[in-house]
Order: sequence, then structure tokens, then C-alpha cells
Amino acid sequence: MSTNYNPYSKEFWEDPWSVYKDLRDNDPVHCMEDFGGAWALSRFEDIWNAHLDNENLTATQGTSPPPLLLGEDSGPGGISMPSMDGQDHRDYRKTISARYSQAAVAELENQVRALARDQIEPALKTGTLDIHEIARNVALFTIAEMIGLDRDIAIQARKLIDIFYERDPDILGTTPKGQEAFGQCMGLMMQVATECRQNPTPSPSHLNAWVNERVREDTWMTDEQIMGNTSMLIITGSDTVPFTVANLFYYLHQRPDQLQMVKDDFTLIPDAFEECVRFDHPTNILGRRLVKDMELHGKKMKRGDPIIFLYQSAGRDEREFTNPDEFDILRSKGPRSINFGHGLHRCLGHYLAKMEGRVITEEILTAIPEFSVKEEEAERFFGEFLQGYRYMPIEFDTV
Repeated sequence: MSTNYNPYSKEFWEDPWSVYKDLRDNDPVHCMEDFGGAWALSRFEDIWNAHLDNENLTATQGTSPPPLLLGEDSGPGGISMPSMDGQDHRDYRKTISARYSQAAVAELENQVRALARDQIEPALKTGTLDIHEIARNVALFTIAEMIGLDRDIAIQARKLIDIFYERDPDILGTTPKGQEAFGQCMGLMMQVATECRQNPTPSPSHLNAWVNERVREDTWMTDEQIMGNTSMLIITGSDTVPFTVANLFYYLHQRPDQLQMVKDDFTLIPDAFEECVRFDHPTNILGRRLVKDMELHGKKMKRGDPIIFLYQSAGRDEREFTNPDEFDILRSKGPRSINFGHGLHRCLGHYLAKMEGRVITEEILTAIPEFSVKEEEAERFFGEFLQGYRYMPIEFDTV
């Protein structure tokens, strides 16, 4: 019996790994008949190649599950950088890309470290701390400052986005409450764009770059594009790092030998962070839409068909990784990774995410070298787009 892959199914959320393995072994180009004939790629090699295929695939008709699988207009669409192709993508990305270079991110480390310490310090007297909350605040406040948002606005937007991502197993996709929250977030970001254009201030923020600098000689960023890119950066800048850091503490706690290795040698943290992304990727699905007919593994796909990339499955692909179902911070690194995407659309903030993950982990382990993860109280977030531990409490002796 063939696998019926349904990323919105509660049963699938609770045990995706066996489904992914069956897809990789028996149906690597899986037709999702319940979703308009979309195609799901589950093998690492196929997803790697798809990231480089700018001839057959387009991002302009959406890259996330709502537009690709449900036909919903529930994202910034073609007005944000991830949903642009070719030269458009390069030109719009160039407006802020210098802030995300390895050198520029390195200059932010002291700021991120101070943020982490500020978030950790109040908990030291309580004997308990939520890993996800600490990482969420550090990531959110960092990206807010880069964008040029006040913290209270960023917090308000983040709360609305969280409502947007909440899922009800009895409702396919976004709930009515989530749709309302998304609209409110877009309205808030439009207000930010309008006010910034009316009252620009001298600062190196993204908002000022978008208001004061041309994308091209004859092109300015519109308020709608500023709205879309601001919301996109809040989402991407404060989702994946908190989930990954929380996941990391969970998996290390289950493997005391590896946890001790990390405590003894902080230089292992970057590899541990990358291994955690591979092992339990917080982003389940991104994708594209075909602009030409295409055949892969004997499956004939038509122009207009959505193709989705199953990152969690790719990270457990036996064809790319030895013993992929084992969490191993000493894993030998291969030459290829799609932890942060690949090719033209590789994650703009990959240096920032890795630096934040390393610094937050270092600061928690420095302040609280001995702790216990309260696994029975940990809460995992399930959804078709994001997954990971959104509540990861640890307890320790007070100081």
C-alpha cells in the first residue's frame, strides 16, 4: 500500500520519520493527490539539485505550504525577497546583504552575547529556565534592531505570527483566528513602512536602506515590499534558532556523553548546532512551482505543478549520511549541506543564525553548567511548516 503523505495530519506530525523513510525508499517523487497534484521530494540529492534549478522552478508563486498546497494567499507573495527569481532576487537582496556577511555578523557577537546574558540573569535566582524563550528573545531583539523596529513592535508582531502558525488538527491549514492575526501583522508592518518613509532617521537599519536607497537605478522599494520583507525577516529571524537551540538541549540531555563533550569544549557547539538542524530540521517544507514540464525518477510533472522540499526527510537520507538516525555531534562533515538551503535562495541569515545558536548555547552552559531538562514538561510544536520544541524547561540549583 502506497504512503499517503499529508503534512497537515496529526498522525503524521507525531511520527514523520517512518513516513519519510518510506517515501525515500519507495516513492521519492510523491504525488500529493489530495493537494492538487503537488509533488514532494524526499531525497537529499533531489532537493539539492532542485535548489540549483532556476530554469524549471520558480519562487514567484510562493515558497511555503499555504500557496503551494492550499492555494492560499497567506504570505507576502511576490513582494518579499524569498519569492523572487534571478536578478530581481539578487538586486533586492543586495539592499541589506552586507549586514549578513560573515564579517558583519562577527561584529554583532558582543551585542548578542550581552542580550543572552540579560535574558538568562533573572532566571538564575529561580532555578528554572525555558531554553526556547531565552533563544526566542535574543533572536527577536537582534533581528528587530537590524530591521529598525522598536522591541515592543517586534514583540507585538511576533505574537501575531505565533497565532498565525497555531494549528488545529480539525482545520486544514491556517485557522480563521490565524488568518485574522496575519492580517493584523501585515497592517502593523505597513504602518511601520509608512511611518519610516514619512520620518526617516539616520541609521544603518534595513528600513532606512529600503526607504533611502534605490534597488536599481529606476526602482525603489514599495511600502508593500517593505511590509512583506519586514514580516518575513521577523518570521525567519526568530523561528529557526529558538527551535534548534531548544532541540539541541533536548537531544544532548538524552546523550550525557555528548553533553559532557560540549561542556568541556565549546568549540564543538557549532558542529552540534548543525547536527541538530540536520537531525530535526525546524523547517519542514519549502518549495517552488514548475515553469516547464519535467520528469524525475519516472514521474512526469507538468508546468504549474507545485514541488515541495522535505528538509526533515533529506536530513535523514541514508544515501547522503551514514547512520542518519543517530544524533552525533562528532559526525564527519560532508561537502554538501542544505541545512540553510542552497544556491540562489540560500538563507540570507545563515551566518547570523549559527552565531546566535553558538553564543546562546555558550552563555547558558557558562551560567548554568549543571542542569536537568524537564523532558516530561517539554512541549513540541507541530505544524506543516515548522516543528520543534517551543517549551524546553531546565532546572538547576539557584545561585
